[in-house]
Amino acid sequence: MLDWLKSAMQRDSGSGTLLDAVRYVVLDTELTSLDKRTNRLLSVGAVAMEGAKIKLGEQFYRVVNPGVPVPAESVVIHKLRKEDVEQGESVSACLDGVRTFIGDAVLVGHFVNVDLKILRKELGTEKHKLGNPAIDTARVHHWILRHGPYSEDLALQLEKLDLATVAKFYGVEVQDQHHALSDAFLTAQVWQKMLHALPGKRVRRLKELLRIGAV
Repeated sequence: MLDWLKSAMQRDSGSGTLLDAVRYVVLDTELTSLDKRTNRLLSVGAVAMEGAKIKLGEQFYRVVNPGVPVPAESVVIHKLRKEDVEQGESVSACLDGVRTFIGDAVLVGHFVNVDLKILRKELGTEKHKLGNPAIDTARVHHWILRHGPYSEDLALQLEKLDLATVAKFYGVEVQDQHHALSDAFLTAQVWQKMLHALPGKRVRRLKELLRIGAV
């Protein structure tokens, strides 16, 4: 990703692309478990945005059949039953759909590295890797806090970066957490708020955004 950022900065040596002119795809994934050694992709949700406009008609959601047992304790979190998973798509079909939906968009996610790692893990040795630039909303929120007014609980705010807490900070209602599409839409709403706040902090162009939020 750093190589992408370097080349993007070289291509964009002039004024840069305005944030409102960028196509974003906000995504979220659910996994079979949190064990990095054995976890598999279970579902993907994504919502497209044109600048700060959420494109409600451009959504992507797939449940995946990973071909392995799903731990019972994780079902309580993602609420995908055995029969839901058994009727899910194959991993390869899901990944083809994800890449088509994403296209050349800038990816956005809350702790998006988690999503990128599982997607790249599932892609394995396939020729076409997922190399889109990616923005972490948790990282951008951290930057916004550090460049905002001081408050006595600032240190605590800088530590509490989970999606529900960040959404509350921006006045976004939290519903149906740990559903990939719902969490993608929630993140899109949070990202919308951030995009409105960033120009006031002199972040107006993609190259400036990449400096503070790229992973």
